[in-house]
Amino acid sequence: MVRRRADISVWQSDSVAFMKDLKTRYGVDMLSVQVSYGNPAYDNKKAGNQIAAGFKVFDEVGAYHFYLGNPAEAKHFISRVESLGFDKSTELMMDVEGSLSGNLTAQINEFLDYCYSKGYHNLAVYYNESFGLTRVNSAKLHHNPKLWIAKYSSVKPACDYDIWQYTQTAYTPYGDVDLSFDYSKPFKPIKSDKPDEYYSDGTLFKITAKVIPMYHDDKLTDKRKVKLGKGSVLYATPIKVGKNKQGTTVYRLKTAIGYMTANKKWIDKVK
Repeated sequence: MVRRRADISVWQSDSVAFMKDLKTRYGVDMLSVQVSYGNPAYDNKKAGNQIAAGFKVFDEVGAYHFYLGNPAEAKHFISRVESLGFDKSTELMMDVEGSLSGNLTAQINEFLDYCYSKGYHNLAVYYNESFGLTRVNSAKLHHNPKLWIAKYSSVKPACDYDIWQYTQTAYTPYGDVDLSFDYSKPFKPIKSDKPDEYYSDGTLFKITAKVIPMYHDDKLTDKRKVKLGKGSVLYATPIKVGKNKQGTTVYRLKTAIGYMTANKKWIDKVK
């Protein structure tokens, strides 16, 4: 199934109305937000609001970095990604364009290696068709990144690609926007043998997953209509409910609006 996606930066709106317009006008179902720049002074200061608005409309919101030629920029990118609350399943894209010198394949690999070492395995690299034909050897890129290729034409790119950015001038009442066709397969994180861990104490917790459902019961079988989004903070009391197949003691969080998971994969303890 081909998805349609948009990528935005400081030049686009941070309103929910803009996100809804992308969805209704073009069928966009995934958003990528520029969060950092090779020169940190030019980081997208609207990124936090754009991400929050995006999650209200789309199931998936990714982050990207505008590269200026130094692979060490990856450290700043990851710092921004972490500060904005993205989880490890988030698609991280390296935007490679403009007047860049040197071995781009090697530079891209160094950048990707750092992101991967920090636990972000859903990676993508963006460049134009010309770079794909002459500057980047996609077969030698590390960690199997998605190849996001820009070619503003009705003819598909001649180089390898997974995502095709076919326009940078798609009209919206809030300003033009880049759109792409996404032919890639959904990202599936490698399963870990590490046992689940649960919070057994604490009083205040923050949601780190994209969405957490609430339940009427501590077995989490009777789901409520209420859902909490990423970044939500609430008071709760951990309660013990038994052991799982791994032999780990399982806890739930009892809140004023129902029960929810206490799994450390999906929430953080604030205090």
